Amino acid sequence: MLVFVDSSALKANYDARDDCHAKAAELMRKIAARETEISSFVTTDYVLDEAVTLTRFAHSHGKAVELEEATLASRFVKLIYCDQGLFLDGMEVFKSHSDEEWSFTDCVSFAAMKNHGVKTAFTFDAHFRQAGFAILP
Repeated sequence: MLVFVDSSALKANYDARDDCHAKAAELMRKIAARETEISSFVTTDYVLDEAVTLTRFAHSHGKAVELEEATLASRFVKLIYCDQGLFLDGMEVFKSHSDEEWSFTDCVSFAAMKNHGVKTAFTFDAHFRQAGFAILP
């Protein structure tokens, strides 16, 4: 199963001080032990940007660099770079949901998930559930 990974999960996995670290680390342990159906992750450069920035200010520059380097080097994570098409798809989601408090990055994430047929997100952000996606853990 292909799963979208959000910035909240990336940060929680790398920041032991994060309130959700134990849950993120446990899911990652299960993946490594092949105790789940998750075959790989997909995310966007916007999400990686957000995760690196959040980790930088909540933990340290070094930990943020570690997160970035591990994500880019991972064969388990596919990074989708936001091109004009994805940007415009995200903008359509953003414009059509003025009643929601979704960030533009969330909207680009939702568009990327839809475009790639991904129905589940590894996240601690309830906005993904509001948008109709299943969430883990």
